[in-house]
Amino acid sequence: MNYKKFYEWYHRDRKLPRRIISNKNFTYRIIISVLDKYCTSKEVFDVGSGVGTLDFYLANQGKQITGIEISDRAFKIALKSQKKFKLEQRINFIRTDFYRYKSNKTYNFVICSEVLEHLKDDKPALEKISKFVKKGGLLLLTVPSSNAPLKYFGVIKAFDKRSGHLRRYSMSQIIPYLSNFGFKVIFKQKSEGIIRNALFFFKWGNPIIRVANKFAVISDFITFMDNISLKLFGESQIIVIAKKI
Repeated sequence: MNYKKFYEWYHRDRKLPRRIISNKNFTYRIIISVLDKYCTSKEVFDVGSGVGTLDFYLANQGKQITGIEISDRAFKIALKSQKKFKLEQRINFIRTDFYRYKSNKTYNFVICSEVLEHLKDDKPALEKISKFVKKGGLLLLTVPSSNAPLKYFGVIKAFDKRSGHLRRYSMSQIIPYLSNFGFKVIFKQKSEGIIRNALFFFKWGNPIIRVANKFAVISDFITFMDNISLKLFGESQIIVIAKKI
């Protein structure tokens, strides 16, 4: 399955969101906490914007977003949501293959979340992404960790196959890797313990995630327990902020 077909399949059941997510949303709260701290630029470029969940959150704070997405279905949902939330003037969604996207515009903040692991060759993608980041600008990158505790239970291969992951990364690998493309990592975080990872992997976790996304107290409790599991068993995800030097 190539990555375009994967993203069409991945977004096959997506529906219009009822509301813009809050910073306590269970699914996105970890990455949002990083965005809240480091995304101070007014203009943001999102590579692989999906249905626009993070973009709506940022646009609702007054930021101008350009989002690139290859999936037709995700793009259409993003446009409908954009109109629903009355954010047409804040976000420019573009449906295209990022490899073919051409623009001379550069940004002080670029997002590439859960993208590199789906690409057959991530080097051309990082090389191109680096060209959109201004000198001194920041890149937020998230990738699955090769240290994921679920691998010790023999289910990580099934998870990666279902999720379209072609590879995983270690923190010791990603930092020098980014330096090859002119970046210096200024923030790094090992996130998502085995509890969160299991909720997103096993079908029985779906209703729990829906409840946690709806009720902040549930989101807080599961996050507290997951942070304990993170210290005990290791991380499933890596988040870094890298500065273009």
